[in-house]
Amino acid sequence: MRNLFYLILLLFATSNLFAQGNHEKYRDKFKDVIEEDEAGNLTLRFFNALTGDPIPEASVTIENENQFTTDAEGKIRFPAPEDDGFLMVHFECPKYITSDLKVEVIAGTFFFNRISISPELDLKDIRIILDWDQAPVDLDAHFMKDNGYHLSYHYTRVLEDGKGELDRDDMDGYGPETITIHDIDDLGMYDYFVHDYTNRSNTSSNALSDSKATVKVYAEGRLLYVFQIPQGEPGSKWSVFRISEGQFIETNQVF
Repeated sequence: MRNLFYLILLLFATSNLFAQGNHEKYRDKFKDVIEEDEAGNLTLRFFNALTGDPIPEASVTIENENQFTTDAEGKIRFPAPEDDGFLMVHFECPKYITSDLKVEVIAGTFFFNRISISPELDLKDIRIILDWDQAPVDLDAHFMKDNGYHLSYHYTRVLEDGKGELDRDDMDGYGPETITIHDIDDLGMYDYFVHDYTNRSNTSSNALSDSKATVKVYAEGRLLYVFQIPQGEPGSKWSVFRISEGQFIETNQVF
């Protein structure tokens, strides 16, 4: 069985996390690995970015050819492609923002197969979604306005003026961790970054860089940007992007 060794490693890596009570996410990962090994099928899972719940009855089209409908677990399964590379994925579901994404296949398996999608959003709002792998268990999203507020779990979770909130905090791996901003000052400066709270005392750790973290930005009623964390870089902070006078500026640096 080509994935048996990986399955054994996964069992050891997650045994302590099972003990912490987060069974469902890791159960799903085991099921996906077994399905891939025994039937040769890859799995994509889709989740509500505000609640973390699976999205059923969504239409998912792969490479503009093969169309699937997500089941009650929010997943689709299909035969693994012959070649590695990126697959174009088109997602549609009532009350969610239609999204076009690229997912990477490496060595016959998905680099990461969990995708959080934003529910419908007012055109003036910005929603920022952080997804990552099973470790580190606690990544924190931060959105800061210069000379203004600091929105995150450890500071302000909901702004007093109602202009933004941390919708969902995740402390047991995978995410999503989601922030929604309802008003951006056209003359303001904002920064969005991710902090590895699990390894906060070890700034030389590669755990954050190895987390497969992805940040999606929904704005103007659509998926506007997707940022992938740089790999192989030590540090506990990922500076993802800045908004300066209404313009998004990619920073994308781990330190």
